[in-house]
Amino acid sequence: MTRDSSRPMRARSLAEKRQRRADILSAAENLWITTPYAELSMNQVAGAAQLAKGTLYLYFDTKEELFLALVDGHLEAWMDRATILLGERRPRTPSQLADVLLEAGDGSAALRRLLVLLGTVLARRVRPELLQEFYETLNARLDRLLALMPLERSLAERVVMHLYALSIGWQHLSESGTLGPGEGDAEGARLDARPVTLAAQQAGQAEEEFKLAVRAVIERVAGVVSAV
Repeated sequence: MTRDSSRPMRARSLAEKRQRRADILSAAENLWITTPYAELSMNQVAGAAQLAKGTLYLYFDTKEELFLALVDGHLEAWMDRATILLGERRPRTPSQLADVLLEAGDGSAALRRLLVLLGTVLARRVRPELLQEFYETLNARLDRLLALMPLERSLAERVVMHLYALSIGWQHLSESGTLGPGEGDAEGARLDARPVTLAAQQAGQAEEEFKLAVRAVIERVAGVVSAV
């Protein structure tokens, strides 16, 4: 029997396995651009990554676990950028803090879509122990980020909480043109499904309004300090 030369060789070293995992995640994310989550299958991911389906399951047990890894990767990248910028810029004013957080989030449309998916689908379907590990890792990263923000811990947490809520709300807006519920079943399996549907001009306007909202929230939260 001859080996299918279209498939990559078996990953043996740790570096090769890490690269194979990254290739799988990239293939899944690229498919998700045009394929609704509810319709995207592990078979499709295996095909896009040029792997046997059995090989794919050596890395991820379920589609939900695969997409949770995508969420984790994008969150890590955003927090790393924000942490570096906070360390370099050392913002002192609310406006400077907003500049840093917004710059760190440039080009983060994929992260916003993933955050919607996390809240509507993944948090309900991923194994509890894996989800707990995900949140423990997230909280550890948040600790480092919050420590660099020029606000008291409780206020810094509020800034991040509002940033999260605004990100999800504006993602709904970009997908549906409204801030109401997206199309889909009760569990939101299709909420994340479509690429941005607003016209380019509307999408640009929504992005500017998102930035204004972030700045307003940070100014408001930081104003608590000066009012005390």
